[in-house]
Amino acid sequence: MNSKENNFSTLIKSSLAIAPIKKQSNKLYFRDCDRNEQPSDSFDRIKFFFKKYPNFYSFLINYISPVFSSQRPLNKFLHSVDGIVLNIGSGNSRRKTGILNVDMTDYENVDIICDIHALPFKDESVDAIFNIAVLEHVKSPQFVLKEIHRVLKPDGKVFSVIPFMQPFHASPNDFQRYTLPGIEILHYEFEKVDGGVYSGPISGALWVFQECLASILSFGSPMLRNYLTILLMCLTWPIKFIDFFTAKLKTAQNLASTFYFHGKKVKK
Repeated sequence: MNSKENNFSTLIKSSLAIAPIKKQSNKLYFRDCDRNEQPSDSFDRIKFFFKKYPNFYSFLINYISPVFSSQRPLNKFLHSVDGIVLNIGSGNSRRKTGILNVDMTDYENVDIICDIHALPFKDESVDAIFNIAVLEHVKSPQFVLKEIHRVLKPDGKVFSVIPFMQPFHASPNDFQRYTLPGIEILHYEFEKVDGGVYSGPISGALWVFQECLASILSFGSPMLRNYLTILLMCLTWPIKFIDFFTAKLKTAQNLASTFYFHGKKVKK
């Protein structure tokens, strides 16, 4: 039995607070969902289609998308945790063997299907939780973080990435943005371990430029805007790698695309 299966079995035996409504192929369902459910946003429907092919979708995110993200803070976090580790709002990509993917959509690589506003785990039963570009898509990020705080063990760790300078991107919706001080206040229940710029100012400016030009040249046509956005991504994606240098500048937080927060739950 591999480590993922061990973690999954441990979670089933000791960590669940409520029974799933369905179990199928090592998946636990805590909400009714249709595998074929589609988002309402036209551009997100395109992303939804490509998410069915996780390796290709990861390639698009890493290279063609306008955002360059340093993976060093996340990799450092993942190397520091073990036990039951959850990736909430995971999508269809598996970051690392042994990590349980939690999402509201029944993608192939999701282990637990639920609403992350109501995590189906016992108090203090999880060792670490991370979420990458998820909290802007939930109606109440404060409530989601309270749920994360509730289910984490004492000294359990949290890692969040939230956008600051990014255009609207529904997946299936988009509600808020945060500055660096804002993301720290949002995680007020956690003791800060680390935090800062995750994707730099070039990424922030490039995405805004692509969206602005596509919107102007499409003359209000959503379909044409989608095609132009994809074309502009394909033409300008190398620019984002300038952030390999600019994200390290002290002033990068003024126009950063995303910030990260690494914290831990303080023992009572």
